Amino acid sequence: MPAGAAESRATQMFRVGLVKTQDVTNGRVRVAFPDRDQMTSWWLPVVVPKTQTDKAYWIPDVGEQVVCMMDERDEDGAVLGAIYSEVDTTPVQSADKVHWSFKDGSSLEYDRAAHSLNCSLPNATVTVAASGATIAIDASGNVIITSGGEILLGGQSATRGVARLGDSVVCPAGTGTITSASAIVKAE
Repeated sequence: MPAGAAESRATQMFRVGLVKTQDVTNGRVRVAFPDRDQMTSWWLPVVVPKTQTDKAYWIPDVGEQVVCMMDERDEDGAVLGAIYSEVDTTPVQSADKVHWSFKDGSSLEYDRAAHSLNCSLPNATVTVAASGATIAIDASGNVIITSGGEILLGGQSATRGVARLGDSVVCPAGTGTITSASAIVKAE
């Protein structure tokens, strides 16, 4: 085999294309390849980090530019991932950040240099649940805490006290009501 033949063959196996159709149930897409006169692939699975006991799922959007590994005849292959382009640019420019941006304006970002984790969910609801307790922040900014046990509120302020179920509570921002399955909420 000539020296450049293996390299040429490997180059032909990697294809850049645009997602045309999604099969969200089976985690696969069909891709059109501009360098092959817009030829559209058959269904190609999307490579993800885990699929058995632990699972990951994220399918490329229709129109998203992806890199595919294809067989020699472009009959079978897999989508390895999406790539940035002049049209779809990076959301941040830092080697210290992991960042996800979503179509609805939400984002999740960790900055390892600043030791900072930021989650932004405009006009959305955040719910954290563990062991029968939940904390929810709704789109209006309300914070709802549900607990099967005690609710402990702590901080640096001089305000300390105990509120009982159904008590009306006055704080610097206004008045609110405490609702808990526990009879006592402690502020420390």
